[in-house]
Amino acid sequence: MRASMHRIRDPLTSLFSIPTVPKQKRIALVIGFVALVSTLVVIPYASTPLWGVTPFFPIFIAWNMFGDFMTSHLLYIQYRATGYKPILILSGTFFFTGLIMIPHLLTFPGIFSDKGVLYAGTRASVWFWGCWHAGFPAGILLYTFSIQKESYSRSEHKNKTAASIVMFIVVVLVVGMITYILAGQHEWLPTLISNSSHGLLLSTGIGPIVWVISLVSCVYLYVVTRGRSLLHLWLLLSVFTFFLDVSITLLANDRYTLGWYAACVNSLLSATVVLFVFFYQMNQLNVKLHHSQRALHNSQEQIAIILDSITDAFLAVDKQWCYTYMNKEAEKYLGFSFEVVKGRSIWDINPHLKQTKLYEVCHQVMERGEPAEITEFDQLHGRWLENRVFPSRNGVSVYFHDVTERIVAEEQMKEANKKLQMANRLLTDFSYTDGLTGVYNRRYFDQMMNQEWERVKLQKSPLSLIMLDVDYFKKYNDTYGHLAGDECLRRVAQAVQNAVTPPLAVVARYGGEEFGVILPMTDLRQAEVIGEQIRLHVESLSVPHAGSEVSLVVTCSLGAASCSIENVQDSEPNTLVAMADQKLYRAKQSGRNRLVAVD
Repeated sequence: MRASMHRIRDPLTSLFSIPTVPKQKRIALVIGFVALVSTLVVIPYASTPLWGVTPFFPIFIAWNMFGDFMTSHLLYIQYRATGYKPILILSGTFFFTGLIMIPHLLTFPGIFSDKGVLYAGTRASVWFWGCWHAGFPAGILLYTFSIQKESYSRSEHKNKTAASIVMFIVVVLVVGMITYILAGQHEWLPTLISNSSHGLLLSTGIGPIVWVISLVSCVYLYVVTRGRSLLHLWLLLSVFTFFLDVSITLLANDRYTLGWYAACVNSLLSATVVLFVFFYQMNQLNVKLHHSQRALHNSQEQIAIILDSITDAFLAVDKQWCYTYMNKEAEKYLGFSFEVVKGRSIWDINPHLKQTKLYEVCHQVMERGEPAEITEFDQLHGRWLENRVFPSRNGVSVYFHDVTERIVAEEQMKEANKKLQMANRLLTDFSYTDGLTGVYNRRYFDQMMNQEWERVKLQKSPLSLIMLDVDYFKKYNDTYGHLAGDECLRRVAQAVQNAVTPPLAVVARYGGEEFGVILPMTDLRQAEVIGEQIRLHVESLSVPHAGSEVSLVVTCSLGAASCSIENVQDSEPNTLVAMADQKLYRAKQSGRNRLVAVD
């Protein structure tokens, strides 16, 4: 049951999937304890008569009906969202409880007439009370049984609709049949009330039966759910207070007594506690939604400020080539506001662009998903523009700026263009280069591992990986200081690069003093040769290391692993990393300053 409950991921089903926290449990326990203590205090005085407030009962029934019908409706919404059938049963249970109160109210003496509306007597009202207080726990028993047996699966829309119709028709028919029997065939029913006394409820056994059903439903629900989810915690409280309602009613012995009023309070709490939790949860979701919307709005404002502050003109279009954004620089150059062209086609607004290379480039970027750059003369404005077109999730983005002066001054333009290209390369390399050693960083390592892993699957060629670790590097830092340690890592990284000869190899700093060498199209034997070259190059640096236990100079330990098409189909790149890391660990355990390869 717990596994099936955790598979419900729809936000609307949060009451079913959110586990309870200690604070919620404490609140529920306090409410339940107060209700229990209040009931125990009232029991000795349950039959004490109080002033008969006739309007109290219809108000009480109205609130109960509101609570039950609203809870049923909200649970039905959960069922529509999930298709989880036990939720439909629970919705039907609350629907039955709210519906059965209608004939109970109509037959209650002293409300619409001295002896009720549907039946000229007091017998039917007590029987409706019994059906009400037996039907609700019976529905809880059925719900609890169903969550033990029903594995969660999302039903088809037609199946959910059919099940909903059947359930609500059955509930209406059951209530209608009960109403017909109790109101129309009253002469066959035993008398459960005499001279306004409920004593016959106990003596006939009807009251104890209802009491036992309520108790069993409460215990059964607790044993199965333990109140682990938010719904089940407060449903347990609802069933428990309903049980207290039955208990004190049987002892009250008459209407408008202290016990009868106390039972009404417990009944009202039972009918509304789950509803209040729904309302509270919805309020929490609304608060979170408001905060998310505010954060999104702030983010959009920040992005707009950033885009407006850049010197390049920038515009974005969707897949239908309609404007979705334009910064201030673009508005200034093009001569119109974004609000004027928002949602309109860029080619309709600027038909002259259809005759330019920019038109072709934009379509290529849209189709291929690859960025492009072009320098072209703008005939309309008489200026040279450098355009950079980038693919985006919703279309393409175009950055452009005026390079007329650079074009006119050819020499300056060449130098500026060279610097721009260098800057672009630096910006690209910056995100993939380790700032200390100058080799690639972990991010680029992971990206290339994924890329080479897919290549192995497609080309069926081997892939090897070497993981190496500088021996006793912590002691080196402790002995010579962190600045010397940084210089040591730079020299080791350079030595590794010099030792790795394959053109497609990737040397990256994996983390700390650990490096990784990706060797595409290299088998294990070749990887061992390269690994030994790396070890010798590092050792030949002759960097003094007084803290090393294996050498007087800085050395490294290496682990090599290889894979081929046969063992990559059902695994991930991390598998190869783990294999090489395992061999690196063995190299350390075997004395360091050595290479260990996968057998």
